[in-house]
Amino acid sequence: MCTRLVDLLVCDFDETITQNDSICELANLAYEKRARTGKCPTPPNCPSILSSNDNDEECPPPWSYFVELYFKEYKEHIKRWREQHSDKTLHDHFKMLESLKKVENISIDRIEAYGCMKGVCYHELVERGKLIKKKDDALDILRNFISKEQSQNCHDYVLLEEPNSTFTNEITGRNLYIISTNWSKDIILGSLFELTSENKFDRENIFSNDLVFNNDDCSIGKLDRKVLCANDKLKIFSQLNTSKSNMSVYIGDSDTDLPCLLQADIGIIMGNNRSLTKHCYKYEIEIVEGLADFESCNIDDLYGESEQRNKLYRIQTWKEISDSGLLD
Repeated sequence: MCTRLVDLLVCDFDETITQNDSICELANLAYEKRARTGKCPTPPNCPSILSSNDNDEECPPPWSYFVELYFKEYKEHIKRWREQHSDKTLHDHFKMLESLKKVENISIDRIEAYGCMKGVCYHELVERGKLIKKKDDALDILRNFISKEQSQNCHDYVLLEEPNSTFTNEITGRNLYIISTNWSKDIILGSLFELTSENKFDRENIFSNDLVFNNDDCSIGKLDRKVLCANDKLKIFSQLNTSKSNMSVYIGDSDTDLPCLLQADIGIIMGNNRSLTKHCYKYEIEIVEGLADFESCNIDDLYGESEQRNKLYRIQTWKEISDSGLLD
């Protein structure tokens, strides 16, 4: 068992905690609700022939139209970037990841213009979130982590959500946060509803984009954009990761998580994302398979404060975390 307490656990959501990407569940909910009104065909039999002026909020094109166009623009952007910029260093790679924010904004602008997410209500999002399939053991391990007795150390976490405002919250004990590029805090909260019974996890523990609601708690079809790229995640994580006496762990599955994985005291990759693996090898970031290092260790011997971290750990299941004793 490790000698230092892990007091900050930060996780990505989609494909780290969940089995699949859940943004499609948000889209399915919106399209299904629109179909029930009789205004549009039931998905996937939505109109697919578009004209330049066919921004019909009542019946937008099928979701596949937006997905396919997004990936087309994503690939084209990366190709152009690599033709015009260096990618020799990890810093170069982080700059490329930051540039992808443009692709995300263009895609969201298009989805907002068609009103794809308009009319979905808060309670529907929470209920749909409860149906999202999670990876085996994930919820049990997260619940056990936040239910541990509080440590004697207390730390202030100051979140600068906007340039001219601060959010201050005194945090004690073991703390769990989600940082996600997902588009709905309520879908995430519904998916993790079992954790709320501990009274140590709620909506304030989730950092993500979110739908904008009217007075009836239904979406107006717009997105409050907070977390669109790797750098957005890193800014939030950096403000959470203030403890000097104990340990931070970050768990993620993709390139968008790489900066946070490297800044955490312990960065854990979930699964075998090809792009993330390729870039770790390219930039000489060691990936250790499994968590055997933590079954019997002195964390101080593994990580010095001044050490440049270039080692990440990879797991395939959440059970490997519990078996290692890392979060005990």
